[in-house]
Amino acid sequence: MKKITRKSVLVMCFFCASLLSLNAQEKSKKVSNDLTRLLDVSSSYKNYKVIEKGAISNFQSTLNNYIRQEQNTQASLRKELKVNEDKILGLQNQMDELKKSNEVLLNEKASISFLGFLIDKKNYSIVMWTLFIGTLLVSLVLLFKFKAANKITNNSKSLLKDLEKEYDSYRRVCIEREQNLRRQLFEEAKKNKELMNAS
Repeated sequence: MKKITRKSVLVMCFFCASLLSLNAQEKSKKVSNDLTRLLDVSSSYKNYKVIEKGAISNFQSTLNNYIRQEQNTQASLRKELKVNEDKILGLQNQMDELKKSNEVLLNEKASISFLGFLIDKKNYSIVMWTLFIGTLLVSLVLLFKFKAANKITNNSKSLLKDLEKEYDSYRRVCIEREQNLRRQLFEEAKKNKELMNAS
């Protein structure tokens, strides 16, 4: 859209310059024709042309008018060129600003803000997938370690139960043996007492 506007301004300037040069050429031809007519109408005296004062003053006023018009035209053209140059500079500045903002927007679109920093989407994706896969691997390792530890714990618990059962049975046997020995000791002590009482 900006290029079309810039082109149209340039075309307009070229068109104005062409019209003014055509107008200037027509005025220049008029002045040239007036001078030729003045020389044709004038009379000759020896090798000199005698020109009427009124005709030369008319030609002079026509020439002065032409010069004034040309100066005015040049001044207006300079003003118009200055205005157009200012417009072109303004449009170029706008275009530069738009390019910069477009570049910023493209960078923002191609990147993600993470912890206040702009990170390229590809790099962000690589980092996130690496973190995800790393977390998954660590989780799998921890899961296998947990299963191994759980298996060891279950084996230890079953061994502990077996040992407790064995200990209980051994304790029961020991208690029964101790009771039997106490009974036998008590019976022997009773027999010894009876024998001592009997003798």
